[in-house]
Amino acid sequence: MITDQILKINFYLIILLPIALISGPLIPDLIVVISFILFFTYYKKFDFSKFFKNKIIRILLLLWLISILSSLLSNDILFSLKSSFFFIRIILFIVILSFLLYKNEKDLNKFLNILILIFFILFLDSIFQKTFSYNILGLLSPNIIRVSSFFGDELILGSYLVKLYPLLIGLLYIYKKPKFNFYFFLISFITTITVFLSAEKAAIAIFFMEFIFLLFFLEKHFLEKIVISVLPFIVFFIMLFYFPDVKQRIYTNLIHNSENFKYVFTKVHHDHYLSSYKMFKEHKIIGIGPKMYRKHCENKIYKVSEESCSTHSHNFSFQFLSETGLMGFAIYMSFYALLLIDLIKLIIKKKYNKFRFSLISVLLLNLLNFMPLFPSGNFFNNWLSIINSIPLGFYIFFKFKYKKSK
Repeated sequence: MITDQILKINFYLIILLPIALISGPLIPDLIVVISFILFFTYYKKFDFSKFFKNKIIRILLLLWLISILSSLLSNDILFSLKSSFFFIRIILFIVILSFLLYKNEKDLNKFLNILILIFFILFLDSIFQKTFSYNILGLLSPNIIRVSSFFGDELILGSYLVKLYPLLIGLLYIYKKPKFNFYFFLISFITTITVFLSAEKAAIAIFFMEFIFLLFFLEKHFLEKIVISVLPFIVFFIMLFYFPDVKQRIYTNLIHNSENFKYVFTKVHHDHYLSSYKMFKEHKIIGIGPKMYRKHCENKIYKVSEESCSTHSHNFSFQFLSETGLMGFAIYMSFYALLLIDLIKLIIKKKYNKFRFSLISVLLLNLLNFMPLFPSGNFFNNWLSIINSIPLGFYIFFKFKYKKSK
């Protein structure tokens, strides 16, 4: 049937997303748009109401509506609406993604193979760029210490990897079960090195949290877990010895930039948060409007320093507080609480099947992606929204499979 063929094409487009995301926001956004066109043109009988019963989808829809309301009450309605209104496409994409995963479950190993290939290529290219100062395509990193690989001027290599690593491990557990231990160690090993070379402090911290957490829930003996957990740290400290410039950025600069932890992360981050909080105090209920931080931060009543002005707050909690007020912040925290409660229930329950570990993996990934305390990008940013939508789609899919499996 033509519908089945179109759904298959749609699925193959989506499994190319991890590759497309390396190129920037344009191609991923195009894939999302084409997916909508294909899906709504050839699959008109799809019942969205079933998915809208999902609590996560409903709370994201509520967040979208509050964001639109905040935009409508902002000082620049059209500018703000460009950010908030089109977020609906991300919510619908999460629904479409989870459905396509269900319809093409037998082909998910192809998505896994693409992820494995990407991790290996980025690993090899990062070593090449660190050695020769340019990658295999001749791209230079904008920072002499940090490696950017195929991301070019965007220093997000580490962030990209940690946003996919737990999903990759979760898929390995299902589709490479006989050789899972080997793959888990190998992928973790190369990811440790690549994330280290990216010299992204937040990404390094997140990776080690992911690794330890995933290892904890693997069905292994305690001593075996201890031995395996030590290995990435050994690799990390060896790398610190061989690359003192990276060590300088990760450790020394962290202490220097925070002035011995006087500030939250760095003074720049600290000033963004203070500026955001000032905006929140003046607009407590509905905020200043999505994307409006950049237009208000130069205002003398919000300005903290010359460094406090930027395109966004660099933290989801402060972004929602300043741009959507208590209403948006409460919904964001409710969204996060739902994910956390799901993880706690999964840990407490004694129901074990082949999807339990994979569901734990994507829950962990989503909790880290939307962590209220970490530095972050703009919640409504196209690239960030799309890469964050992938583990949310897998979360809905794995949760359905976990409940149905014995």
